[in-house]
Amino acid sequence: MAIVRLQHFGIVVGDIDVAVAKFERIFGLRARDFRDDQGKGMQYDARIPLGNDCWLHIVQNWNPESRVNRFWQEHGEKLEHIALQTDDVEADVQRLRHAGVPIFQDKIFDAADGYEAFVYPDDAIGFTVELIQPHDHSWSYPDDARGQPVSKKMGIAGLQHIGVVVTDLQAACERFERPFALGCRDFRDDQGKGMQYDARILLGNECWLHLVQNWNPESRVYQFHRENRQLLEHIALQTTTIEKDVEHLRRIGVPVYSDKIFDANDGYEAFVYPDDGVGFTVELIQPHATSWTYPTS
Repeated sequence: MAIVRLQHFGIVVGDIDVAVAKFERIFGLRARDFRDDQGKGMQYDARIPLGNDCWLHIVQNWNPESRVNRFWQEHGEKLEHIALQTDDVEADVQRLRHAGVPIFQDKIFDAADGYEAFVYPDDAIGFTVELIQPHDHSWSYPDDARGQPVSKKMGIAGLQHIGVVVTDLQAACERFERPFALGCRDFRDDQGKGMQYDARILLGNECWLHLVQNWNPESRVYQFHRENRQLLEHIALQTTTIEKDVEHLRRIGVPVYSDKIFDANDGYEAFVYPDDGVGFTVELIQPHATSWTYPTS
């Protein structure tokens, strides 16, 4: 595979204006680059730059034949896919075919944002994975956002990880490595009160997928898995000012889980749950010196 980095991850919403207003009010994350000419004219979309050369792609789609509308009808407002940027999508698709992994419509699409190929949930790890090789005129990380604060209200430095709850950690790792050549690492069995296995998949631009298998019926991730099976579950935004960030949330009346900052192995953590925020769990994390960081080699 020729995976370069995580380019973006997608969320499907019912009303894009309402969604972008929530992101800005709660987290100080401002949407930009609004479009109304995608999805056969039945889609609005925009993006939120999140630092480290990736963004959140927000989509409202009303075409009943589209993937994203069907996802919306079934799941509501949740994280829907990740897009992995490649420098050779044709070679990547050939690898997938040789591995026996189906590609949507068995083709590479020449779309506005680049050459795109899709592996659907049942054929991969439980959620849609997009492979994308941008055109010269496609969205890239905005030059005017580089070096600028990600948030106007918080100390967010960028996306740290995306959380996935899985049924079987080892099987999930194998299913991801075989088609995408991205292996799991940093396995742990001492988290979640001893009722959790976890590992991570590095995505190339100082962020990772965090895969979690949890069997504690009182935990957030176990409850999510019971209701949704194997889907993208949360995003973690790394911050340098978690205490101030939580105070900001309290001032605007947004509940933080247990109204506290947790001192966990991976850092100081606070959680805004789906019904109180933007439709999916958002973790704010300020790492300890001993926490997971992105490996330099």
